[in-house]
Amino acid sequence: MKKKIAITGGIGSGKSTVLHIFGEMGYPIFSCDEIYREIIDTAEYVKKIEMTFPKCVVDGKVDRKLLASTVFGNGEALEKLNAIAHPLIMQRLLEEMKNCTSEKVFAEVPLLFEGNYENLFDQVIVVCRDKAERIQSVVQRDQISSANVEKRILTQFDYEDEKNKNRLKNCKTIFIQNEGELDLLKNKIKNLKL
Repeated sequence: MKKKIAITGGIGSGKSTVLHIFGEMGYPIFSCDEIYREIIDTAEYVKKIEMTFPKCVVDGKVDRKLLASTVFGNGEALEKLNAIAHPLIMQRLLEEMKNCTSEKVFAEVPLLFEGNYENLFDQVIVVCRDKAERIQSVVQRDQISSANVEKRILTQFDYEDEKNKNRLKNCKTIFIQNEGELDLLKNKIKNLKL
């Protein structure tokens, strides 16, 4: 029986790093962000974006920066985008995971709880990291202001909020603390009981 394991956490927590460590260990790995990059130019996706955000399609292509600036900070617009993108991404992800022959398969799913997808997986790994370090990491990576990063954090699932604790318990959640030290993180992952 194949075990599907989701890796999630807030922006800048180190989800991609954790995913790649599992890849180095020989497991099949998938990324929702990579799948999104594959579908963003498909005719089906462009058409749906054009119908909902007409100014964000330029010369038949989705203008990613324009789309991002349109939805971040606007809850209603972000919900509309997620309603278009998430089902397409998850459908492709689950198909690709299903086709793997490995006993365990890992996927980075940034908006797992926001999209209510946690029950599609057998186990969930939540990557945690100090908020200030997360902000600094994203500012450097994406060349955006710390205020912009804070805005994105506010739209994400809060793993520390008491009212979310039951959802975390119900999906066999494991927490990994990322202190920013790669060798330490690798050791923690190798010692996980999955």
